[in-house]
Amino acid sequence: MSSILFDNITIITMEDSCRVIENGFVSTRGSRIDYVGQKRPQGDFDVIIDGRNKVLMPGLINTHSHLAMTLLRGYADDMNLQDWLYNKIFPFEDKLTAGDITEGSRIGIDEMLAGGTTCFSDMYFFQAETGRVAADKGIRAVLSDCVNFDGYDKKVRLMEQMAEEFKSNDLIRFTFSPHAIYTCSFELLKKCGEYAKNHNMPIHTHLAETQKEFDDCMAEHGMTPTEYMESTGIFENPAIAAHCVVMTENDIEILKRHNVSVAHNPMSNLKLASGVAPVPEMLKAGINVALGTDGASSNNSLDMFEEMKAAALVHKGVTRNPTVMDAFTVLKMATISGAKALGYDDLGALKSGWLADMIVLDFDKPHLKPLHNVMSSVVYSAKCSDVEYTVVNGKIVYKR
Repeated sequence: MSSILFDNITIITMEDSCRVIENGFVSTRGSRIDYVGQKRPQGDFDVIIDGRNKVLMPGLINTHSHLAMTLLRGYADDMNLQDWLYNKIFPFEDKLTAGDITEGSRIGIDEMLAGGTTCFSDMYFFQAETGRVAADKGIRAVLSDCVNFDGYDKKVRLMEQMAEEFKSNDLIRFTFSPHAIYTCSFELLKKCGEYAKNHNMPIHTHLAETQKEFDDCMAEHGMTPTEYMESTGIFENPAIAAHCVVMTENDIEILKRHNVSVAHNPMSNLKLASGVAPVPEMLKAGINVALGTDGASSNNSLDMFEEMKAAALVHKGVTRNPTVMDAFTVLKMATISGAKALGYDDLGALKSGWLADMIVLDFDKPHLKPLHNVMSSVVYSAKCSDVEYTVVNGKIVYKR
């Protein structure tokens, strides 16, 4: 059983009771964290990492991605969502092969591991290819072959094949993912919800991403997208709703009542001019809000450090309140709230017995000096290039 000791390092634990430990120690045994504290643990270790001028924190969790869209990075910029999706993205995606998805996934996973992301939730197609790359690279992944239009039966078969293929891999989990209300009929959404319920699978879907989606739904159904989605029974399952930009007070209450987690994607929403999700209001209502990058065609990166800073700043500007979305709140969204959204209760914080997914940041950089508040420095000053080590399941999977 392999072991790692992080020696004399600044630790962001993400625990409310003890958020930061200076000059601390963390050890791992196998896939789990063995010790977190201020006394050097006894015993021998396979790897000892000198923690001077370094920060150890939980790995970042990207709760909404379309990973192989790295192949479309820069392909269709400066467009609104509907034109972008229907005139550029869907026609391009129709030509993608399984081999293309393998290559796009490899690019995306390399980018994420180098940038401190240790777990991601992906909604795309040819997801078995993505799963094979994820398994090879050693990253934690939650996957789903996206259902839209009339593809239900095919996607059910693919999901069942994937479940069989990866059943012995503890890094790979699955969701069931109807794309959105505008690409799935009521009957299809209902079938997806029933399938997920019968097979004990969470739902991952897009919801209320634009004003057009909201207005069209009101005109056609007399309900908001959130009310309409609720009427299909989708929310009877554990669910992650990506975006949730255009929301009413009742919509927020619906999400809270059904314990729906929200994947906030500020960079993509800003680039597509979709708007800004009412995240402070969601958090106040007690909704679990996590972070996602969306695809690299609408972002144009998978950089969770950019996502954290954007999430912190945009809501301060929109609300004209500098106290909202403080550094700890944003770090929580990128770590333990993301884990909760994906159904993990032992991931996203540095605690003894929890899964050993963590990253080391090199703070011996001009842009990180002086150090007054480590959490503020991570959110407002750190860059993905500051990641020196990425550890998943107790294994070093990236070293700069």
